[in-house]
Amino acid sequence: MWANIVVVLIIVAIVWRESVRGFGRALFDVIGTIIALKISLSVAKLLGLALPIVQAANGNEAIWLVASFAILMVLVIIASRFLYETTLLSLDVLDPIVGGLFGAVTGTVVAHVLLRALLVSYGHSEAANALLGTFVGQELLEFRTVHAAITALQNLGNW
Repeated sequence: MWANIVVVLIIVAIVWRESVRGFGRALFDVIGTIIALKISLSVAKLLGLALPIVQAANGNEAIWLVASFAILMVLVIIASRFLYETTLLSLDVLDPIVGGLFGAVTGTVVAHVLLRALLVSYGHSEAANALLGTFVGQELLEFRTVHAAITALQNLGNW
């Protein structure tokens, strides 16, 4: 499905950009991105009900999810630049590697928001089921591998 390709391209682009920017900026970006995700998920439904843009309630929530996340991400990028210039955090030669790792997390969160907005807008339809059936749907919306890893770690004590 096309979603797999788009998600991979988003994550690769963000990993590359954060590896160029380095550890300090990537650290502030990943923290801000996670905060932006939490806030956007909290306010999207409320904004969709209070300030409808389209007739479909699902569409309003999806639009506000993406819009609030995008606005918050602009603020995150501005704050990240300011915080980095204030602190100048660096790991010297490891900057690109650790920046890329943080970029993978940031890219995953960005892709999650876009996929979640699509899923919300689709509602309970065949398109939603098709999206959930893709690799990226399983990994970035249901977090199957993450849940399996956590379960495996919890079961280590039982051996």
